[in-house]
Amino acid sequence: MPAPVFDTPDDRAGSAWLAREGRARQGEVLVALLSRYNHEVRTPLNTVMSWTHLLQQGKVDSARSQHVADVLARCTREQAAMLDAFVDDGRAVLGALQLDPVGLRIEDLVVHALERAEPVARLRHVSFRVPLRRDLAGIDGDERRLRRLLHRLLLAVTGRAPDGAVIDVSSHAEAGSVLLRIDGPAAAGDWSDAALLDLRISSFLADQLAAELSIDGTAGRAAVGLRWLAAP
Repeated sequence: MPAPVFDTPDDRAGSAWLAREGRARQGEVLVALLSRYNHEVRTPLNTVMSWTHLLQQGKVDSARSQHVADVLARCTREQAAMLDAFVDDGRAVLGALQLDPVGLRIEDLVVHALERAEPVARLRHVSFRVPLRRDLAGIDGDERRLRRLLHRLLLAVTGRAPDGAVIDVSSHAEAGSVLLRIDGPAAAGDWSDAALLDLRISSFLADQLAAELSIDGTAGRAAVGLRWLAAP
């Protein structure tokens, strides 16, 4: 049976896709997620195995022992972080996250996400323009998952931006809702398969976090938006 053809990015990965196809294609997303995790975890795992083998063979002299310890510690942290993200993403796709909702402010979440995205932005010579509203109502949500969601969306838009681009991160209120938009120029013609997978996972996660993810299909732009009901 041929895969359905969609007209807009939101039909392929946003809330529109989730409402129309998401649960039916849940298995495909999980398989793609597993394949990516299997690929990404092998680099740090191979490093750990190689150094461990040399240690067992007594081929690491005392002068290099601190370096080896640092490498093993870094690789172990990377594997732990990847495993944590993989399990969280899988639970989001299955609708099985255990949430810890608290009152939050959009600007605090964005500041944290921008700090995490800074190394990638600096590498790409991309900058952020952040005209956030400070008087918006708060939202209720799981802080750790929302931070991860915003970071992922920032990286998705940054990944399509040309070198030297400026990406706008803005927020406003509308009809009892709080909206966040990440909008930048796009160098590539369309979202890559890897970016679409991230956006589909983000749609599942946003749904669990009582948010709605939209993806803008304007030519030459890479833009995503999140909408929450304002906290009472």
